[in-house]
Amino acid sequence: MNTKTKLSIGITFLFILIICMGGASIYFIKVLARDTGNIIKDNLVSLDYVQDMQKDIYLLNQDFVLHQFSKNTGDRNAMFDFESKLQSEQGNITETGEKEAADSLAINYKNYIDALTNPSRVAVDDKTVLKMTQAISGNLISIYNLNNKAILRKNQLASHSASNAVFYISLIGTIFFLVAFVFILNFPGYIADPIRNISSKIRAIADGDFNQRLEIDPRGDEFGLVANSFNYLARKLQEYKESNIAEITTQKTRIESIVNSLDEGIILLDENNKIIAVNPLATDLLGMTSENLIGQTATYISEKNDLFKTLASKSELQENENTPLRITYNNQENYFQKYVHTIYNFNEWKQQTSPAGYLIVLKNITEFKRLDIAKTNFMSTLSHELKTPLSSINLSLKLIQDERIGKLSTEQTQLIENIKVESGRLLKYVNELLDLSQIESGNIKLNVIQNTPSAIISQSLAAMKPAFDQKHIHIETAVPDNLPMINADSEKTVWVMTNLLTNATKFSQEGATIYISAAPKSKVVQFRVRDEGPGIDPQYHDKIFERFVQVYGTDNYGGTGLGLAIAKDFIVAQGGTIWVESALGEGSTFVFELPVA
Repeated sequence: MNTKTKLSIGITFLFILIICMGGASIYFIKVLARDTGNIIKDNLVSLDYVQDMQKDIYLLNQDFVLHQFSKNTGDRNAMFDFESKLQSEQGNITETGEKEAADSLAINYKNYIDALTNPSRVAVDDKTVLKMTQAISGNLISIYNLNNKAILRKNQLASHSASNAVFYISLIGTIFFLVAFVFILNFPGYIADPIRNISSKIRAIADGDFNQRLEIDPRGDEFGLVANSFNYLARKLQEYKESNIAEITTQKTRIESIVNSLDEGIILLDENNKIIAVNPLATDLLGMTSENLIGQTATYISEKNDLFKTLASKSELQENENTPLRITYNNQENYFQKYVHTIYNFNEWKQQTSPAGYLIVLKNITEFKRLDIAKTNFMSTLSHELKTPLSSINLSLKLIQDERIGKLSTEQTQLIENIKVESGRLLKYVNELLDLSQIESGNIKLNVIQNTPSAIISQSLAAMKPAFDQKHIHIETAVPDNLPMINADSEKTVWVMTNLLTNATKFSQEGATIYISAAPKSKVVQFRVRDEGPGIDPQYHDKIFERFVQVYGTDNYGGTGLGLAIAKDFIVAQGGTIWVESALGEGSTFVFELPVA
């Protein structure tokens, strides 16, 4: 019997119980309704007839006593109503003796009406009418008493039927409830228990226990088929595991050999920050053995080893370190770059990934660092060596331009001006290289003092006045008088502002306008330089602050591509930030912020 058939049988069984319970309830309700209906149909109607006839006789007798009886409309209506109710009562005989009382009532009424309507034929006086009225009333009382007793009797019968209905419905309901309750408790387990058993076995298989087997008797249903398939799968997995364990061991040994031979330090942490693997280079750098490291938590080792604390603290695991680590190794100073890789594990049951640990890699960059230091030293030396002859050239040009030595022709004057401009550009590049070498060597010196933003802008504008006049540049400033003081190196900040104004002038057309403003923003003062140049594509907004980067891809603008990189280093060194706001064809706005004093 398959599972679908079992479920159908179970649901049908519960449906039959509901139908039986409903049928029993309907039966007893009908019995109770029948007994109640009989009271109304058989007896209460007769009581209504009796009361109406008593009213009619009372009206007729009252008119007679008052000597007002006649065949007027009121008397005719009373007679008609009495006769109608009498006829209805004769048609609703339900009790023993009721027919005799109704027939006697009809005779007495006939005599009563004849006495009232035919006084010439029957001697009528008040006593005679009173006797006739008493006889009619006696008949009505007899009918009333018969039906009233019947109502009491049938009411008792209906109450008894109601009690029986409540008892039997409660009994049947209790029996059905117990049967359904036992069925509900056992039937789902009959279906679900094999499923739970299969699920637990599958989880054990997933955890690597291939010895699991399902002890479900083949019953010809789906569970038996699943059990056979599961056991077959478990046997095959066990065989696969046994056949591949040697190969897996070999592969593991190979991987360990590769990791141990790497010129990079490797530290592997699990999801609980417990060390599970290290290679020899990592142990040498930490000055600890693998036996003392593996199995220990990162917190425990951090308390004993400062280098490990730097590598594996909670905050350090969240992002890679950009600054190289200087570590003494083999009695030499070495540089290592740290990289942190988060390892993720995919849970097939939950269909989601979750962190399973961290891989810390220490890459040896000593050779690259030495080359970088050599490059910086070379740039610094070369810049100093170039600066001296350039200064001599400029001095010689000034002497040549002095008319006391000799008057120059127009062509000679133009050539000397060209040489002066080019030597000035070359000197500017040399100064930028000197600044860059200072920054890279970490020898940049700042003289941070309190400065007024307006003074910095004024000095920058004064230095740029010749360039503005040459291209007829208009300057518009918006610098409030009540700006707060800022903490800044005046020389470096003026250099940054001058560099931004130089770029703005370079990329502006003749007669254009450059807008300069300063405004307080929270705990900083924001400086803005806006030009009306060609603008910068948003994809280059971050790149233009990198070294040797020129966005426009043409030599028309000149420059080394170092100005903005140096400007960023100067601003960041003072605790500020710098960025650009621009779009093609809409000009550029360079913004930098410095902290208030």
